[in-house]
Amino acid sequence: MAAIAGARADALPCRDRLVVEGKTVGEVCSMLCKLLRSTELEPEWLVTANMLDDPNEATNGARMDRVWPADSVWDRVAVSVAIGRSEGWIVHVDWITRTEIPDVVGRGFAVMPLLRAKVFVADQAWQLARFLANAIDVA
Repeated sequence: MAAIAGARADALPCRDRLVVEGKTVGEVCSMLCKLLRSTELEPEWLVTANMLDDPNEATNGARMDRVWPADSVWDRVAVSVAIGRSEGWIVHVDWITRTEIPDVVGRGFAVMPLLRAKVFVADQAWQLARFLANAIDVA
């Protein structure tokens, strides 16, 4: 578990919040990669969720040239951690929106993947999630 030299998330704060307004998903990903290069939290990889830039965003996530989601009362960007399918941990950055559901009273939610990062140690995954949430100002 010493892969990140016992560093805690509060010991590696994101000092500057990124200005993501008007930037694309690809630009935000590049800015985060650059910011992480100078930290001990650098993941194995950090990519756009739709790294093939497939036009089917409902299935594959936001395209690289999609504008980063703006703050809203009903919509939000969320950062979460999940165990990887074969090894390691995946940090998810997703856009969660409220949707109208036809013929149903109330609303539903839709999740559009924005970014994904992979690390091999659980503590690093949680620290990276906190770092990313601070950097993109969703904490």
